[in-house]
Amino acid sequence: MKKLAALLLLIVTVGVAIHWREPSGPVQPRTHTTIAPAFATAPPVDQMPVRPAAVQPSPTETIRRLPPSFAGTQVDGRLRADSLGRLIIERDVRRVFDYFLASIGEEPIEASVTRLRRYIEAQLPQPGADQALRLLGQYLDYKRQLLVLEEQHAQRADLDTMRERLRAARHLRAGTFDEETHEAFFALEEAADSFTLGRLAIRRTPTLNAAAKGAAIDRLQDSLPPELRDGMVIQLQSQLREQTQVLQSSGGSPTDLRQLRQQLVGNAATARLERLDLKRQEWQKRLAVYRQEKKRIESSRGLGDADKRAAIARLAAEHFEENERRRLDAAEQRLIMKNG
Repeated sequence: MKKLAALLLLIVTVGVAIHWREPSGPVQPRTHTTIAPAFATAPPVDQMPVRPAAVQPSPTETIRRLPPSFAGTQVDGRLRADSLGRLIIERDVRRVFDYFLASIGEEPIEASVTRLRRYIEAQLPQPGADQALRLLGQYLDYKRQLLVLEEQHAQRADLDTMRERLRAARHLRAGTFDEETHEAFFALEEAADSFTLGRLAIRRTPTLNAAAKGAAIDRLQDSLPPELRDGMVIQLQSQLREQTQVLQSSGGSPTDLRQLRQQLVGNAATARLERLDLKRQEWQKRLAVYRQEKKRIESSRGLGDADKRAAIARLAAEHFEENERRRLDAAEQRLIMKNG
């Protein structure tokens, strides 16, 4: 999703991941400070100006008029109608809304919403266009109410406060949208919030040892919707790299590393990482033996250059599989650079 759209979501979403970061976690993104007041003061969508249908711009013209920061981007998501012209309610609808609303902060909210209305009317037949416009009005109203909700809930990092904030956000969504729209727009977001909150609760449970926490995190990961798993894996791997560096720089032991992995990514991933560690260690040992033998061949005075190349090729074939030999030169170069 376009970066600006992500920034918009970060400032108006209740998700617990926004309000809590684990130690050494990602830095909070920069946001447009004018977005929140804009939502609070914008007029209702049905009171915003719009051109007569006869002079509506084409979708291409609408996109071309976006602020400069949108250059080189495409609309994130699509608007679809069924065979009767009715709007198909799906997550892409919200993605389209967020893409256009991300221009708030670079221009007045009225301009952003008017552009989005024109895009909707150009993309959808009736009655789908009217349905999408009504849904847009609900979505903007939801954003306004969410700002109020955020102000009413303390921004503390304790579990009870975060749970209450998440419950309040879900209640607001359920009261603003019908069940189909609530599910389409927010199911993945709410699942991600629940996962983040659940993982935090597991890590902070003093009665569980590292192995028990790892097993609990495995179960939590298994409960994630398939659409979220890849993204969560990337996020967890990033956090693990950062926290591993901190641990190693402070002299952490292999046991410390194993416990960190269990509590962060679970037992199953920890086992995979440990197998990978063993493969890397075995590779480094074979590489060290190969380089020692290679130096001996290169320094031999009884062999010509052609004989040396042939002997080195035989040596590589003895120690490495064909696919490993393809990366042998690069591995040697990295080792040379590492050792100076």
